[in-house]
Amino acid sequence: MKWKTNLINSFAAGVLLATSVSGIVYFSTKDDASNVSATANNNKSDSVDENAVNTPTVEEMKEILTNSGYVVQSNEEAGNAEAATDQEQPAEENQEAEQPQEEQQPEVKKVTITVSEGMTSYDVGSTLNSEQIIPETALQFSQKVEQQGVANYLKLGSYEISSDMTTDQIISTIFKKQS
Repeated sequence: MKWKTNLINSFAAGVLLATSVSGIVYFSTKDDASNVSATANNNKSDSVDENAVNTPTVEEMKEILTNSGYVVQSNEEAGNAEAATDQEQPAEENQEAEQPQEEQQPEVKKVTITVSEGMTSYDVGSTLNSEQIIPETALQFSQKVEQQGVANYLKLGSYEISSDMTTDQIISTIFKKQS
């Protein structure tokens, strides 16, 4: 029994000693930190004067930027250049409007899908979706196949599918019921 009380007393003494040391360090460094910040405030005014000496003039900055390959313009010059650009844009838009509608239609993409053993309608839908042939997800494609009742009629082989085909046309091409 005596060793338990001795152990508890030793633990309490250790906690008290650690807390005391931590408190002394905390309070002694806090005063140093305030002295450091006060010293920094005094030195701040000195550093402002040093920066004023090292700050290049407007002409020096223009020269440095020009030598580095930059174009330096005043606000007026930039405004004039922007106004000229705004006047050129309507002319370009008119030229684009004159182009035939056929060029602006999306291009038909053709892909050869190879159905191999062990593939499911989900796998086919995933391939079609990754090739951007169908807008649906693989799960939506698989559900549509199941709704049509042809999920068990996936035929092995290679099929040419184009992006202008509907989902129903794609399903009827790849999934064929035998009569």
